Amino acid sequence: MSIKDRLAKKTEGLLVPGKADSGSATAPLRTGPGQMLMVNSLMKESNEKMAVLEARLKEFEGILPVRLIDADKILPSKWANRDVRSYDLAAFASLKSEIADAGGNVQPIKVRPLKDGSERYEVVFGHRRHRACEELGLPVLALVEEISDQELFKEMDRENRTRADLSPWEQGVMYRRALNEQLFSSQDQLAKEVGVDPGNLSKALRLANLPEAVVQAFPSPLDLQYRWAKTLNDALQKDPEGVLARAKELAENREMAQTAKEVMEILSAESAVTNTDEILVNGKVVAKVSMHGGRVTVQFSKGALSASQVKKIDDVVRALFSD
Repeated sequence: MSIKDRLAKKTEGLLVPGKADSGSATAPLRTGPGQMLMVNSLMKESNEKMAVLEARLKEFEGILPVRLIDADKILPSKWANRDVRSYDLAAFASLKSEIADAGGNVQPIKVRPLKDGSERYEVVFGHRRHRACEELGLPVLALVEEISDQELFKEMDRENRTRADLSPWEQGVMYRRALNEQLFSSQDQLAKEVGVDPGNLSKALRLANLPEAVVQAFPSPLDLQYRWAKTLNDALQKDPEGVLARAKELAENREMAQTAKEVMEILSAESAVTNTDEILVNGKVVAKVSMHGGRVTVQFSKGALSASQVKKIDDVVRALFSD
């Protein structure tokens, strides 16, 4: 119903005596005051409805738009700090399975539009969810917001630490990159801006700055722990050549240490290799016996042992430690 019709309905019976509409001797005319009353009534009603709508809109203040975006239109952040090896872990396989069962990521990731006019986006946080959707061929549910590099870095770091799914080494690589790119002027500013303990920041940076040979000595850099940062750096200060030599040997011979803790013990041993003996047969080296800080390693050359010889060695070792 139009305002004119509503005015007519509301002001029925408000007549101007002695006057009639043209073409009708009996049609009443509305008074000016009656029409004003109706206008005021409608204005009041409109204002009340407007107030209700404004109250509802306030409930959505600060809420970012959420949309489904093709996974191939979203790129990893240039500040991405997740090592590719993390996608081989069981945790990622489990996340991918959950997303597949749900038909998509229920918890949105966050992206920002690229400024190249390509209608593509950069991940702020949620790299694993994006990767899972990409591998599954699913669109990505994402929050979209234009933010600066520094804000992106802070939100990514906060999200990762809240979810506790980044290794100390990955965290350190991220912090080192931010400092190298002068995103923050100093370690102190970085710690303050992202709200991280300065001590943990320092340890993470120490891990990230370890020589590549030392990092490669571990089964995975994701195994490196905050508490090892000082010990490894102290060992490198005291005996850099020895630590690097042991690291190279560990990387080449994974049998020397099966766990990250064992690697750590060998690398941080007070002394370097105290003794290495080569076992020669017919002028050829068939085995090496080494001692690393009390740990004895026997390494046989490839193809030097037959299955029966391995069995004999097993029997000898058992006999050595039997009662």
